[in-house]
Order: sequence, then structure tokens, then C-alpha cells
Amino acid sequence: MFDEQQVRALHLTGISRTKAAQILGTHKYHLEKYLKVIKLDWKPRVRGGSYVIDGVKDTLARHAQRLGVTVATIRWRLERQQPLTAPAAINPVSQVEAITFTALRKVGVPAWNAAVIVGRPYGTLNIAARRLRPDYLTATASAPRIRRSPKEIAEHLALTGKGQGFQAFSQY
Repeated sequence: MFDEQQVRALHLTGISRTKAAQILGTHKYHLEKYLKVIKLDWKPRVRGGSYVIDGVKDTLARHAQRLGVTVATIRWRLERQQPLTAPAAINPVSQVEAITFTALRKVGVPAWNAAVIVGRPYGTLNIAARRLRPDYLTATASAPRIRRSPKEIAEHLALTGKGQGFQAFSQY
């Protein structure tokens, strides 16, 4: 039937059972029956197979666990040929930043100024504060509203280079 040494050698190469059966010239079903007889635990390959990363051959799920990132991150970085161990491109808003932003909003600091003080975009802080701080919505509901005048908005847009069409709009 099969040479046990040959089957064990194929197992050590890390190929799939289907590929090994093809090499041996038989069906996978027959190979699986033989594996039970010789008590060789040949685990099925996971979708996508094995990858060699940093000299380690393993599945993407195990590589992700080892590197401390998600499988999607590894796939994304492999597709773009980026370093797999690079730090995350986006730093999530910390609890301290959310607390600071909420505290500033409670005392009446305008949202755009509070965002500048914390050092993050307003939209990012607003979403994170809603998620991380249960008191954020009540804090902003009772905070005094200070709106920017059209002149302040035009100055800000001119400084950032985005105010080309705003002059015509601000006349209405």
C-alpha cells in the first residue's frame, strides 16, 4: 500500500492531505484511512494555507496572534508588501483623551477648540467620546453653545486653503 516513511515525510513538509494523496497516486479517502491506522494526526489545512513570515511557517490566524494584529491587517499588509510588524497606522483615541475632551466640553469650551487642545480632529473625538464616555451626551447637551462667526470660519478656511468658495456662500 503506502510506505509509512514516505507518508510521514510528506506530513512534515506541511502540504495538504489532498496534495499528498496526489503525490502518492491515490485518493484522499484512502490516505485518511491509512493515517488512522498509523495514528498520524494530520490536521486539515485552513483556508489560505500556510505562510512563511519571519522564518515561521504557520496559518495567518496564528501569525496574527503571534504578531498581535488581526488577520485582516496581515492580509492587507501582504497585498501591499508592507512590513508586517509595523505599528498601526491609526492610533485609537485613548480614554484620557476622551475624558479631557468631555471635561473641556462640560466647561463650555467650543468643540473645535477642545479638539485643538486635545490634538485630534473633532469628528474623531466626538465619535470616540460618545463610545467611551457615557456622560458625553449629557455634558454636551448642557454645555453653552459658542458658534463661530462667518468671519472666523472664513479665516480658518483661508488658513487651511479650503476657503475658495466660502466667500460667496457667506454673503447669504
